[in-house]
Amino acid sequence: MSERTTKYVTGTFTATYHGRYVPADEIPGRLSAALDSGLNDRDDLRTWNFEIVEIDEVTGDPEGYDS
Repeated sequence: MSERTTKYVTGTFTATYHGRYVPADEIPGRLSAALDSGLNDRDDLRTWNFEIVEIDEVTGDPEGYDS
Protein backbone atom coordinates (compact mmCIF):
# COMPACT_ATOMS: atom_id res chain seq x y z
CA MET A 1 0.00 0.00 0.00
CA SER A 2 1.35 3.43 -0.88
CA GLU A 3 1.91 6.11 1.74
CA ARG A 4 -0.69 8.90 1.95
CA THR A 5 0.59 12.28 0.79
CA THR A 6 -0.60 15.88 1.00
CA LYS A 7 -0.17 18.17 -2.00
CA TYR A 8 -0.07 21.96 -1.64
CA VAL A 9 -0.84 23.67 -4.96
CA THR A 10 -0.32 27.39 -5.53
CA GLY A 11 -1.02 29.00 -8.87
CA THR A 12 -2.35 31.99 -10.74
CA PHE A 13 -5.95 32.14 -11.94
CA THR A 14 -7.12 34.69 -14.51
CA ALA A 15 -10.74 35.15 -15.57
CA THR A 16 -11.94 37.38 -18.41
CA TYR A 17 -15.57 38.51 -18.45
CA HIS A 18 -16.68 40.07 -21.74
CA GLY A 19 -19.81 42.15 -22.07
CA ARG A 20 -22.13 44.01 -19.75
CA TYR A 21 -23.97 41.05 -18.20
CA VAL A 22 -21.88 40.80 -15.01
CA PRO A 23 -21.04 44.08 -13.24
CA ALA A 24 -17.45 44.29 -11.96
CA ASP A 25 -18.54 44.54 -8.33
CA GLU A 26 -20.40 41.18 -8.62
CA ILE A 27 -17.44 39.26 -10.04
CA PRO A 28 -15.76 38.32 -6.72
CA GLY A 29 -18.94 36.73 -5.35
CA ARG A 30 -19.81 34.97 -8.60
CA LEU A 31 -16.31 33.57 -9.08
CA SER A 32 -16.12 32.39 -5.50
CA ALA A 33 -19.53 30.69 -5.82
CA ALA A 34 -18.54 29.02 -9.10
CA LEU A 35 -15.28 27.74 -7.65
CA ASP A 36 -17.00 26.59 -4.48
CA SER A 37 -19.61 24.59 -6.40
CA GLY A 38 -16.92 22.97 -8.53
CA LEU A 39 -14.45 22.21 -5.74
CA ASN A 40 -16.62 21.69 -2.66
CA ASP A 41 -17.73 18.13 -3.45
CA ARG A 42 -14.31 16.60 -4.00
CA ASP A 43 -13.39 13.93 -1.45
CA ASP A 44 -9.64 14.55 -1.52
CA LEU A 45 -9.74 18.36 -1.68
CA ARG A 46 -9.90 19.50 1.93
CA THR A 47 -9.38 23.25 1.69
CA TRP A 48 -9.00 25.92 -0.95
CA ASN A 49 -8.56 29.68 -0.96
CA PHE A 50 -9.25 32.20 -3.71
CA GLU A 51 -8.31 35.84 -3.41
CA ILE A 52 -9.11 38.58 -5.93
CA VAL A 53 -6.05 40.76 -6.34
CA GLU A 54 -7.32 43.17 -8.98
CA ILE A 55 -10.26 43.78 -11.30
CA ASP A 56 -9.38 45.92 -14.30
CA GLU A 57 -12.41 47.06 -16.32
CA VAL A 58 -11.76 48.59 -19.76
CA THR A 59 -14.14 49.96 -22.38
CA GLY A 60 -14.44 48.21 -25.70
CA ASP A 61 -13.27 44.78 -26.84
CA PRO A 62 -9.47 44.63 -26.40
CA GLU A 63 -9.46 40.80 -26.61
CA GLY A 64 -11.32 40.77 -29.94
CA TYR A 65 -14.25 38.60 -28.81
CA ASP A 66 -16.72 40.42 -31.08
CA SER A 67 -14.58 39.87 -34.19
